[in-house]
Amino acid sequence: MTSTVDVALDAELYESLKKATSEQGTNPEIVLNDLTRQYLRDVRRRKIDEESQAYQAMHPGLKQDYFGQHVAIHNGQLVDHDADAMTLLRRIRQRFGRLPVLITQVEEEPVREYVIHSTQLVPPK
Repeated sequence: MTSTVDVALDAELYESLKKATSEQGTNPEIVLNDLTRQYLRDVRRRKIDEESQAYQAMHPGLKQDYFGQHVAIHNGQLVDHDADAMTLLRRIRQRFGRLPVLITQVEEEPVREYVIHSTQLVPPK
């Protein structure tokens, strides 16, 4: 589904965009849609990074009260918890829609460490 909206762009910028997209065989609308999607992904990623930092700061208390459960962190606050991740996710989606909310299981350490062993040999340079 698409909607038509008016967006004000600097005239010089728009002319440069039209020229560049024409040379690439596309059009400004496609590029603007792609850039908007990327921008929204970046905003969500930064928000989840902020929520992760809040979770790490809150971890000692969460571990004491909710060890083994899944917690939802939004705007730096615990907003819900449940033993079942999918049940929690459904409640969070109902309450917050598509807003970025961190959902994670409270474990012994706030950040899970992964060790990857590789048998690939890389020749020296």
